[in-house]
Amino acid sequence: MPKSKPVKIYSSDDGQAAASKFGQMLGDAFASVVYQHIQRYLARQYPQYVLLEPEDGRKLVKFDMLGGTLRQLDNVIIEVNSIDPVALFETKWLKDGRHHNDKGAWILQLREISRRHPTVRGMVANLAGYWTEGVRVMFESEGRVRMVLVATDVEVYSTLQPHIDTYTQANHLEALKLDNIRAIRNRLPRAWDLANCLAALKQAGVLDQIAQAWLSFERDQDAGGNPIDGAGLIEAAIDKVLKPLPENPRIVGFEISLQVESGNVIHQGFTDLEEALEFMQRYTTNPQAVLETITPKEKASASLEEEIASFDEANSKDLSDELSE
Repeated sequence: MPKSKPVKIYSSDDGQAAASKFGQMLGDAFASVVYQHIQRYLARQYPQYVLLEPEDGRKLVKFDMLGGTLRQLDNVIIEVNSIDPVALFETKWLKDGRHHNDKGAWILQLREISRRHPTVRGMVANLAGYWTEGVRVMFESEGRVRMVLVATDVEVYSTLQPHIDTYTQANHLEALKLDNIRAIRNRLPRAWDLANCLAALKQAGVLDQIAQAWLSFERDQDAGGNPIDGAGLIEAAIDKVLKPLPENPRIVGFEISLQVESGNVIHQGFTDLEEALEFMQRYTTNPQAVLETITPKEKASASLEEEIASFDEANSKDLSDELSE
């Protein structure tokens, strides 16, 4: 029987590595409980679908990134008798806003996967940690990814605190509190002790039990005033994605990208077929229209810039209100 790999013990000299390990363990625990919950929900409500094991999911859905990097997706739902992906899920823990771009870019790239797989009906990102409302709205509007905030960073840390207290007392360490959330988002206090604590909890099988509680925080209420927790939001997202296909599906939007020989791209979205055809006709038969569009414009006057900024801000607020309804 192979020996288990010894658990690394971190010290104050390993601050950065310990902080990364702490985040990795939280992310892995969160992904595990979400995966298990989706599996159970599908077995109960959608037996005609199955959530692939991570290794199988990686083999099925993958695509090339810029620079030749191959990215893979492991949370993939398929029909029992098919190998075509129907729904894509990502699960992400985020400690602070500095990594919004890193993890957000991956979530937005789910859109590129759906373009390669027309059988994909929807994409869902299950989130825990410091995900701001503005970032979530942007992902939904730009990436068409349904965002499900399961637990905030404050809530996650609250479930860890009793175990951290027990760990520090048992090891005769100074008390370690995770109550200053602003400071924590900037820098983890004594990251080495936190990493060692989580490693001990993981080895004892306790960390997964703690993570299970992250699905139980109240997030919303239904029409009757009954609480809806993170697990309920995940289930609602699955219901939306896996609703039966319509007998006569209609096209509700068009996206057209025109690639110009100069390297420019003229891209626009439409909801009306006639407008889309007019767009194609205008640019494919009128080189001057192409040139006018791709040529940089002179800087606008200050007053006009202010009007544009005001217009953009108003539209952004309307979009945010619309998405939150």
